[in-house]
Amino acid sequence: MVQSESSGLEKWLEENKFAQFLFKIGNYIPVVFLIALVSWSYYAFVIRLCLLYLLNVNPTQGVVYLVLYHPLLVLMMWSYFKATLTSPGYSIDPPIAGSTGSHQSISYHSVEQRRSNSAQNSIDSNSPIHLDDIENRDSSFDVPATKPKTIILDENGNPVSVGSIMVKQSGEKRYCQKCQHDKPDRTHHCRVCKKCVLKMDHHCPWLNNCIGFRNHKYFYLFIVWGTIYCFFVTFATLPPTIQYAQSSYEAIISLDLNWSFLILIGGIFGLCLIGFAVYHTSLLFSNQTTLESLTKHNYKIKDDGDVTTSKYLNLFDIGKRANFIQVMGPEWYFWFIPIGNSLGDGRSWPLNSYKYSTLCESVENLTKPPQSA
Repeated sequence: MVQSESSGLEKWLEENKFAQFLFKIGNYIPVVFLIALVSWSYYAFVIRLCLLYLLNVNPTQGVVYLVLYHPLLVLMMWSYFKATLTSPGYSIDPPIAGSTGSHQSISYHSVEQRRSNSAQNSIDSNSPIHLDDIENRDSSFDVPATKPKTIILDENGNPVSVGSIMVKQSGEKRYCQKCQHDKPDRTHHCRVCKKCVLKMDHHCPWLNNCIGFRNHKYFYLFIVWGTIYCFFVTFATLPPTIQYAQSSYEAIISLDLNWSFLILIGGIFGLCLIGFAVYHTSLLFSNQTTLESLTKHNYKIKDDGDVTTSKYLNLFDIGKRANFIQVMGPEWYFWFIPIGNSLGDGRSWPLNSYKYSTLCESVENLTKPPQSA
């Protein structure tokens, strides 16, 4: 019933041009509100507080406040506008040139090619041992010999998904009827943007944009720098407000309300943002999106195999450091600056070798015929 009402509303919006116009205008209200709020916070902190310090109370403290405040403001708003104006990446976009997998500089080989190369290299006793050379040994870390065409290996022998290890619950390949396009792994359709977003996290009304593969780093930096900004203006304004209010009864009456509201609003937004920052940090280190953390995953590693459904098996978790670098980039000096250096193309993803091997072995055990005694 709810789904039919929702589809009826979407159909009505598609047919009503004026409603579409109002809907688009309404989407910008949170953006305008946030920019106006930050502008007012600049006026309240710099003009009403720091200027008072510079001219009357303590010029040194006023200078320190200004030196610390402006870099925080620049980093927060720089991250905000990058997250707002950068496309999250759509499945209909052409692939990024020269980008394959998680590292653009690594060459990838098909499973058959790797196995052929390994057989050739095994002739030379001085050649290094590759993962494919020992794939038939009794080890839980070996990648099984039977691998789907949707999996390739990087130069280290680690499995990489190239677009369709995630399937529907029925086992069919994921396909968007609205976009008329295949859904790569980790891609979801956004009803607001009306497009399939690569590695979609969620649609953020404060940015009027989806959070996806190409702007995930900017969004994360925005909530991190926004948290620091809110707590800084709150705790920097609190001491002079208390000191001024305790001086006399007349001082309380004449207290600048901009200070009071700056403490109140800064504290409220700071407490909200720190919760988001902690949550998205945990998602970042586990290589999950908000949608992936709330829904079950359907994996299919063989064309004729069964579907494995699990909410907790995350094949894309390749280790905390590698997960972090995948989004924030390999250069540490760019980690907390909103410069785009995330790894990958949004379509192919490196997989956890151990979890992938375990999944393959479980499927193989299910498909093996029972042995007679």
